[in-house]
Amino acid sequence: SRSLLPTHKQCGNIQKMKSELKTIVIVFASFVAALWIAKTLREFLANYNLPESDARLIAGILPRLLIVISAIRMINKLSLKAYNDFMKGQKIKNLNAIVIPSTFIILGVISNWNTYTEAGIYLLLLFTFSVIIVGMAEELVFRGLIQPLFIRHFNNGKKSLYLSVVITALIFGLIHYINLLKEPDNFWGITSQVFFAFSIGVFFGGLALRTGSILVPSIFHGLVNFAFGTRDLKQQPLQVATKEISEGVNWNSIIPITLFFTFILLGGIYMIYKVKNEEVLRNLQVESGCA
Repeated sequence: SRSLLPTHKQCGNIQKMKSELKTIVIVFASFVAALWIAKTLREFLANYNLPESDARLIAGILPRLLIVISAIRMINKLSLKAYNDFMKGQKIKNLNAIVIPSTFIILGVISNWNTYTEAGIYLLLLFTFSVIIVGMAEELVFRGLIQPLFIRHFNNGKKSLYLSVVITALIFGLIHYINLLKEPDNFWGITSQVFFAFSIGVFFGGLALRTGSILVPSIFHGLVNFAFGTRDLKQQPLQVATKEISEGVNWNSIIPITLFFTFILLGGIYMIYKVKNEEVLRNLQVESGCA
């Protein structure tokens, strides 16, 4: 009769799965710790009479530079170079996937053009560098590390791609609830941020799989922040910005925005559907599981 005890290979797989989950927890905890450092650093810089906007941007840049360096080291250590297109000779695929998001980004830049021109060259450069680093740090952590580790963990054919992208995006979205610490009376506004972050997380997850490169979602994450995150360019005290946000949810604008981000979410799901899971698993150096 067949033994009910796990085989040596199965035991190895179970241990590997536990190791991947442990690594995901460590990566996520380190990311949250870096965000906490950014908050502490912002308060420290504010004591040196820096403008609120400058302190906020500089405090965001420094910890995320550390995140970028650490994430690249982890990608090399965990054999995720092929998945993230860090190998020589690899080419970015399916660049037609960037046409629609590029259009929205261009429209966002045009609509905020006056904000850029009125900001001043120093603040604009600081803001530009900040959004590039933020986009790169968050994509390397979530789509470059956490997402492929989930794919390895599930290793269940096409299902693992959908599950991994959605769970990673959900974690990415839920972390935005940390904003309740500075806006405790703005639960519904923060909840809408969580949904928007989740939707764009699914899109970036699909984009990373579809193009086979972490560089593409990293660049587009930064461009999205540049086009639509211009609040940091408006030199107003944090308490004023917080008061404006806390005044309530504008449902007249939230409904069309929600529909837009739902479209973005579905775009990410469609890109996952178009991905060949065997190629992804091969780049992750794992055997294909059941379909």
